[in-house]
Amino acid sequence: MSARAGQNRHPVLRRILRNSSWVLAARTAGALLGLVSLALMARALGPAGLGLVAAAQAYTRIAGRLLRLEPWQSVIKFGAAALESGAEERFLRLLKFSVLADLAGGLLAGSAALAAAALVAPWLNLGPEGPQFLALLAAGLFINLHASALAVLRLLDRFDLLAKADVAVAAARLGLSAAAYAAGLGIWGFLLILLLESLANGLLAFVLALRLLRRRGFGRLRAVPLAGLRAENPGLLRLMWEANITVILRQTVQRLDVLLLSALGGAAAAGSFHLARQVAEAAVKFVRPLNQAVYPEFARIWAAGDRAGLRRLSYGACGVLAAAGLALVLALAPHMAVLLNLFFGAEFAAAAGLVTLQMAAAVLLLAGLMLGNALLSMGEGRALVRISLLASVLFLAALILLVPGLAAMGAVLAHLLMGTVLAGGTLLAVRRRLRAP
Repeated sequence: MSARAGQNRHPVLRRILRNSSWVLAARTAGALLGLVSLALMARALGPAGLGLVAAAQAYTRIAGRLLRLEPWQSVIKFGAAALESGAEERFLRLLKFSVLADLAGGLLAGSAALAAAALVAPWLNLGPEGPQFLALLAAGLFINLHASALAVLRLLDRFDLLAKADVAVAAARLGLSAAAYAAGLGIWGFLLILLLESLANGLLAFVLALRLLRRRGFGRLRAVPLAGLRAENPGLLRLMWEANITVILRQTVQRLDVLLLSALGGAAAAGSFHLARQVAEAAVKFVRPLNQAVYPEFARIWAAGDRAGLRRLSYGACGVLAAAGLALVLALAPHMAVLLNLFFGAEFAAAAGLVTLQMAAAVLLLAGLMLGNALLSMGEGRALVRISLLASVLFLAALILLVPGLAAMGAVLAHLLMGTVLAGGTLLAVRRRLRAP
């Protein structure tokens, strides 16, 4: 290890710990607030009603994920170099490109989701009001600038602002959910709350990012020309595509589980699985902050040529994340049925096994995402695409084979398979790249 690498290691660790603590605080608060909101919705709607809402959410999220290319990974990678060299205009050009990409993707995704709503709703068994359910949530796709805000706030080391925005939105959703539960508004009331949450998530953080840029003395985005963007950032579009295709593959096929359960197993099965996945995702949010805080450090370390530092950071961060996630699963598993009965009602207590296994699958997925970020920082996006494609194909095959016979449990087992393939594949790819000349 060089002397310079040793000197730089401690500031990196301090930044990771500081940023992780902000993300952890936000995730903890958001997870708790989200679980209470979910409990209110589950008690108000029951498994069947929750399944209808879950299917409508899955439909709009698939449309948004398929048709929106989020540019934040590219902005962070190339923006870090621009800020290090003091090239303010280059950084603003990247950000303007990001905003335009967010707006174009939102318009495309929202229009497509609205156009297909009437065709998809009958297949999902959503009932006569199904097309209206889907159209309402699709309206939230049109304006979403969260990806651009995320890039700015992380690059400028203001994870705290991002955390505050996320908690504010979660708190607002809880307040509205409590009001809807007390008023007995039913499915329409909770769908409207989800629409408002989507709009707030898409705009609040971006407003905070713009204010931060003004305070830091950056110029206006509108005044910056896009000419020269690709010349200044060779490989920008390729990285944007490679980073997104892996997420598109993973998240799209993952959302198919709820749709397939709704179509083949009915709304009640979809509702039980949706609750299992939401609880699992809320639980692993306690260990996810490290994943989000480390990616900018991966980009900085690789740009500095510190291969040994990247090896230590990627392996160490992945190990800590996996250990923390496994400990959480083991601690909650014996008490899961009691917790589900207490918070969500007796109708959902039978989903204890689903929740426990889904938590384990989520931990494996997070480990794969951590190592995937290391691959992206090294310019190995193509390897990540291949691994994600393999994991997605195996997941979809398992889903089709297992759901007709095992219903919700089949979907959970498919998630376990996908997490295992993604974690194992990215680990092998990182080791191979770090050992290469």
